[in-house]
Amino acid sequence: MLSLSEQRKKQIQSNKKRKALLPEITRSEVNFLIFPFFALWDKDIHKRTKVEYKTVVKREGKKLEISWKVSANPEYGYPGPFDRKVHKAIEQLINQLKLPIQNPISLGSFYSLCKKLNIKKYGGREYKLIKKTLQRIIFTGVESRGTFYSKEEKKWIEDNFHLYERVIFKGKQLPNGGIADTNYLFLGSWYLNNINARYVKPIDWKYYKLLKTPIATRLYELLSVKFYGLNNKERFIRYRYSTLCSLLPITHQKYKSLAKQQLDSAHKKLKETEFLEKYLWRSIASTQSNQKEKDWYLLYYPGERAKKEMRKVKTEFFESQPIKEALPEPKKKPQSFSKTQINLVNQLVKLNISKITANDLVKYSNQQIIKKWIKAIYYTKAKDKAAYLVKAIKENWQAPEEYLKAEENERKRKEQEKIKLAKEKKEKEEQRKRQEEAKKLDKIYNSLNPLKQKEVKEETEKRLPFFIKNQLKKEKISKLTMATLENKKREIVKEWLSSGKIKKEGV
Repeated sequence: MLSLSEQRKKQIQSNKKRKALLPEITRSEVNFLIFPFFALWDKDIHKRTKVEYKTVVKREGKKLEISWKVSANPEYGYPGPFDRKVHKAIEQLINQLKLPIQNPISLGSFYSLCKKLNIKKYGGREYKLIKKTLQRIIFTGVESRGTFYSKEEKKWIEDNFHLYERVIFKGKQLPNGGIADTNYLFLGSWYLNNINARYVKPIDWKYYKLLKTPIATRLYELLSVKFYGLNNKERFIRYRYSTLCSLLPITHQKYKSLAKQQLDSAHKKLKETEFLEKYLWRSIASTQSNQKEKDWYLLYYPGERAKKEMRKVKTEFFESQPIKEALPEPKKKPQSFSKTQINLVNQLVKLNISKITANDLVKYSNQQIIKKWIKAIYYTKAKDKAAYLVKAIKENWQAPEEYLKAEENERKRKEQEKIKLAKEKKEKEEQRKRQEEAKKLDKIYNSLNPLKQKEVKEETEKRLPFFIKNQLKKEKISKLTMATLENKKREIVKEWLSSGKIKKEGV
């Protein structure tokens, strides 16, 4: 019987041997890293029958709508988390084979697959689960409309195909008539061709296992490919939240708080492990987004782990243009700012916000929100007003009550000012019309013959009030009296003109 120290030594050696069997790097086919195939949770496979991703890309000067659709067979259901694990184990087997790989590949026994899957208790039940997985993936179809890129043929595929084509279990007849001595798998032709053409992305398997959660591992797959598309001038990659929902796939949340709750635990894990330097949520300006569902931008900055991974492993596919075009939502080249945007940047810089951060805020945030918070920040008690302002703009916080009251008072003042100006404008317009009418009536009066003018004067004097008549008897007549006399005269000319007693011919 072994002593405790010997047992311990044997256990350590066994652990070292087991760890040595774990692959450092697993190479995964690029298209199936970018586009969704497996559901991430068991609850999803019961309600999901398909996954679809659509976008518009520009190729050869033309805009094209491309799509990727994965459809499950109703009898076998949609591939889920366990199926994803089995596929990863099969990827490890593929990595051990020399290129070019030919169909079929040997899967070995279900026992060996259980060991790769780290299933501690295994038997008939687990073997049946693996068997069902293989059948489910075989019966799940992929429809590519310009999304799947064939490196061998250097083109995007318009085709319907499968990840796996066929499986022959141990003891069943092989195509050559022999009996299978183990389990054999036929890979889909497009998938197999890309593996042989080395259109693969190295995945750090130990790091992948460390991440554990479905969203974190899926983001690692997707972002590790996208980071290779960055050039020296680009500091981050950008996705719409709605795009990520299609690619992971996950349910689109209507509220930002729920969207952050959905993704940020995975974000934090990727940041803690230095795959991400940082991640930012950004609002989409209303002028850029007229969509029915709420949406945001997500900015991802590669961390030291991602940069090290890119430096360490370089494969030829990363240098080809097609991979960049195949990726959704490429980051657009920076556009020059308008005068209004430059003014906003300068105002933010005056508030101690760095030029880079100010540029990002103006570029990706709603400008009305920025204008609001440039004023509202003075109504807060924040010690670090710059940091407070950045967060308030990014997350569109509710403005302070004091600011809202001040804005309401200012709105009322402007409204009163507007009413006053409108009234003054109306009065001026009425005065202008009266002056024009007075000129016309005076001109008509002056065009009358002396006799008619005398009649008008006599009628004017008759209609004058008593105290005005007395004023006319004085040597000096006041301006008010003269104005009253003139107005009364015009009143009579207008009245007689209307009745036809005088005519304005010749005027």
